[in-house]
Amino acid sequence: MKKHTARSLGTALLALAAWALSAQSAPQAVSGATPEAKWSIALAGARKDSLVESYYEKLYNAGAVTKTVERKGVKATYKGVPLSKIVAMVDGADSGPNYAFDEALWKAGYEITLVAKDGYAKTFSTKEVAPEALMVAVWADGKWIAPMTVGDTASGLWVKDLASIETSLAPNPALAAPAFSIEIEAGGATASFTLEELEASDLYLEGTGSYTTSAGTKYTNVYGGAKLLGLIERFTKLSAEDSVTFVAMDGYEMTYPGSQVLDQKDGTWILAFEMDGARIPKDPGYVRTVKVGPANPNIDGHNSVRMVRRLVVKQKDFKPFSLKLEGKMGFELDRATVQSCVSCHKRTVTYEAKGKTAVYTGFPAYLALGYVDDPKYAPHKQDKSLAAYDEAAAKAGYKVVFAAADGFKVTLDSRELNRNEDVIIAMYKDEAILPEGEFPLALAWDRGAKLVPAGIKGLRQLASIRAEF
Repeated sequence: MKKHTARSLGTALLALAAWALSAQSAPQAVSGATPEAKWSIALAGARKDSLVESYYEKLYNAGAVTKTVERKGVKATYKGVPLSKIVAMVDGADSGPNYAFDEALWKAGYEITLVAKDGYAKTFSTKEVAPEALMVAVWADGKWIAPMTVGDTASGLWVKDLASIETSLAPNPALAAPAFSIEIEAGGATASFTLEELEASDLYLEGTGSYTTSAGTKYTNVYGGAKLLGLIERFTKLSAEDSVTFVAMDGYEMTYPGSQVLDQKDGTWILAFEMDGARIPKDPGYVRTVKVGPANPNIDGHNSVRMVRRLVVKQKDFKPFSLKLEGKMGFELDRATVQSCVSCHKRTVTYEAKGKTAVYTGFPAYLALGYVDDPKYAPHKQDKSLAAYDEAAAKAGYKVVFAAADGFKVTLDSRELNRNEDVIIAMYKDEAILPEGEFPLALAWDRGAKLVPAGIKGLRQLASIRAEF
């Protein structure tokens, strides 16, 4: 079984806070979902697939569940993802990234066999077990564990060190995975290319390139792939003001300004699908953006987008911005860092103002506090043993001042922001970049939330956040 390197939730947090791109933390610190060892679980059903860490973490972030169970008189608390969410990957024709679970098929009945790495196997009928009864857990009583099934069933179905999940659903040859392809939308046209087609084209280029994570780790490899600018200009002439958005296999998005792609003084941007003479595997994603050249160009880690599946080029669309953060220390986040966090910690709220309702998308505002609350540990220097931010300070209470470009301010209490997922820093409105008058960011919240901070008001054109201790 191949090992995989996943874009983890820790990666997402570190992209927001410029933290290490692969770090993870326990759920009580930051809501990560990766144990120490790398893993994957083979899946078999109507088609074959594998559950890798990156997709598991997407499921975990979208709806982790907690179960406290008892075995031989001893209680333990586990956290993980419902088994039904994983079975959904192979119980039908949909190919993701958002698989639909066939509950009717489950209730009609088929067999599921849970297989451990040591060969131990246990089979059950879905007729006899509720879809929500079992989960695949990676955390127990405050510690990471190898993936295991656990839940509201007889303990015989609790299989440790899970290696595969096999169903009795008949394989459907028509559902075999098609050859992976890169899609591009530019100049009014849409097209797709297989990796074989790109490798055989005059766009193919090999060279040495590096990227350095925010924690300071540098990775240098020989990459092979398609020239990014050359591919785009098969469809449209790229200008500095255009935007190039990369959509990953798991839904993650990152946008480059056209000027970044055009800047090739130190090397050439490529869509890399080979590394050190071998194809890049499914996880960390068949394709990633890197810069290569004789001088071994080195880029920031968050600018090397992994798992690329689709490119969208929009004319005259890129608008740079920054968000200033102040407190015991200070940072200035660029658009790429903010967008990376939104992609990885996406939260949507329905916000109503003046009789109009809109859906805002962004990241929880409390995550930004990690930049400003601890002068000893800047977020990008944190490791998996450190919490995302100083929660004790947040619970003790301090003022958090959100300021708009025109000087309008909203002051909130850190105690009411602490782990409040319903107060967000929004980058999108109704699935589009914020319009004029609200761009680049807005403070938004769900009016139906359990906790609405006192004194909160709608704030547009957010320019800075200051913590007053």
